[in-house]
Amino acid sequence: MLSLSPPDMQCEIHDQRLVLRRRGQIVAEQAFTDDASLEAAINSLVGQHASAIPWLGKLSFWLDSSRVSYFTVPWQTGVSGPEEFRSFAATFATTQRFGNSDAAFRTAFISVEYASTALAAAIDEQLWQTLLLVSRKWRLRTGGIYVELHSQLRPWQRRLPDNVLFCLRGAQSSIFASRQDGQWHQVWCLNNESGMDDNLHLALVARLMGIGSHIPRYFLNNKGYPKG
Repeated sequence: MLSLSPPDMQCEIHDQRLVLRRRGQIVAEQAFTDDASLEAAINSLVGQHASAIPWLGKLSFWLDSSRVSYFTVPWQTGVSGPEEFRSFAATFATTQRFGNSDAAFRTAFISVEYASTALAAAIDEQLWQTLLLVSRKWRLRTGGIYVELHSQLRPWQRRLPDNVLFCLRGAQSSIFASRQDGQWHQVWCLNNESGMDDNLHLALVARLMGIGSHIPRYFLNNKGYPKG
C-alpha cells in the first residue's frame, strides 16, 4: 500500500509478540498465544494508545517473515505493462504451496524489473482484512502493510548484485533468496538447524541451491556484512 507520508504509529507483528512504535520508538509490547487471539491482541494494544494519534492519523503494520510467504514470479513474454504482470503474479501465487493451500492471499512485488523474474510476497487475505478493520475501528488510516524481507532489501534495491545469496534469519526459520544472472532465481523458507553455526547453515543452503562458493552471501539482519 503506497503512503507518501510517514505513519503516526506502527504495529509490528512477530510470531507471538506485538511491538507498537511511535516515531521509531517502542511505546508498548504485548504477547499473544495463537492466531485466534491475534485480532483481540492488536485491538487491545492499539486501543490503549489510539488517543495519542491524531484523528484519522496513520497506523501502519509490519509483518515478520513468519507471517509472509515469499515466491519468485517468472517473466511472461508478451506482458504489456506492470499491471498485467501484477495480475499474473496474483494468479501464479495460487499455484504455489503456501502454509494453508485453501486460503486466499494478497500478493505484492518486493523486487521487480522489466523482463526479469521477480521476487514477490503473499499475505493471508484474512490477516490483511483484519489489519484494515483494526485501523477502521480506531478511526485511523492504514499507512501501509509492510513485510520484513522488503524492509531488509530496501538499501540494496538500487545496487542489487547480479549473483548473490541473501539470508534473513528468524527465531525459528530463515528465508534464503538467491539471484543469478541479474534476476531473482529461488527463495526458500527453511527451519533453522539446531546447534548448527549460521555460516555453516548458509553454506549448506548455497550448495543445495547450486550456488558456487565464489558467489557472495549476506545476512540481511547484519546489513552489509558479507559471509563466505
